Amino acid sequence: MEMDVDSYLRRRYESKIADIEVLEKEDLDLKNHLSGLHRSYLKISFDTVQQLMDVKRDLTHIVERNQSKFDTIEAYESILTGKSKQRSQDFIDYITDLREYDVPYHVRFSIDIDVRCGQWYDVSVSSSGVMLEKRTDLLQRAEVHVCAFDIETTKLPLKFPDAEYDSVMMISYMVDGHGYLIINRECVAEDIEDIEYTPKPEYEGHFKVTNVKNEEGLLRHWFAHMQVVKPGIYVTYNGDFFDWPFVETRAAHYGLSLKDELGFSCDKNQGECRAKFACHLDCFAWVKRDSYLPQGSQGLKAVTKAKLGYDPLEVNPEDMVRFAKEKPQMMASYSVSDAVSTYYLYMTYVHPFIFSLATIIPMPPDEVLRKGSGTLCEMLLMVQVGVCGSSFF
Repeated sequence: MEMDVDSYLRRRYESKIADIEVLEKEDLDLKNHLSGLHRSYLKISFDTVQQLMDVKRDLTHIVERNQSKFDTIEAYESILTGKSKQRSQDFIDYITDLREYDVPYHVRFSIDIDVRCGQWYDVSVSSSGVMLEKRTDLLQRAEVHVCAFDIETTKLPLKFPDAEYDSVMMISYMVDGHGYLIINRECVAEDIEDIEYTPKPEYEGHFKVTNVKNEEGLLRHWFAHMQVVKPGIYVTYNGDFFDWPFVETRAAHYGLSLKDELGFSCDKNQGECRAKFACHLDCFAWVKRDSYLPQGSQGLKAVTKAKLGYDPLEVNPEDMVRFAKEKPQMMASYSVSDAVSTYYLYMTYVHPFIFSLATIIPMPPDEVLRKGSGTLCEMLLMVQVGVCGSSFF
């Protein structure tokens, strides 16, 4: 019935389907698939992702209805034994399954064009389009600007910080090994001088301190600096759930848009903060999936001890607001210690790991970091077998 269903689909979705091909594919659902027996499938191609989604949404309901009518394996066996029942006159009744319709477009593109993040390409533009040629002679990773940052905020006693009424006291960050600290003098009792925090010789931390009069000045100063240095990678520790959403809310309080200033926006449903032109790599995601540390030892301090080999500064969260008034130098040192831990944890473990994986997995670094191990293995298998992703069978 392949040709009949082909003609029916072309008529029904005339304006949406670009092409239909009949392919012989191995089907592991067949009991005798190891004998080399193949099954015929219809490969349906589309010009746009929206067309794919429209047709898929329509046919999904049809497939669910048909699967409740027929058992596909029994139907196939009945055809082999010549005991097939009377054929239906409605060709759509023969569509019993959809395959490989849920592969994201950028993954499909990366597989088809053989493009991977973390590799070098010569890019040429002509009237016929954009050409990418892989540079196999370049193996060293690109030196991308990396900014690791951490914020310290006010909070009410025994409460978690709330961006609706709490404020940012300090932002400490390291850009390519150079440290910076911005102090909100509304919360901190005195001006802070430049700080050095070098817990081990290989983890240098020289911080240039800027004292500003209030929180708005702190945010504007940080945004302006980021627009100058233009990091390609922003690094946080649990920034998806705390640092980025907090900064976004506080910026909006002063009429500033995080998306307009830095290009980032937070998706509360997905629990992620991303931009189109820069990566946000949350080290906490790497710790949860790849560090093999027990769940009770996944805080930044415990991870620093286990992975970087030194004891970081620690301050009880209930004392932070008071120490900002009574011991501002101690709080400043504590703030920069978090930036040092985050930056060197990323550069030592996360950066080489994620960008090495990105050279073989057809996903951007953000997704390589956040997806589960099963999804990454599935992506590798798809690369090997060359599935038809932006279409379905």
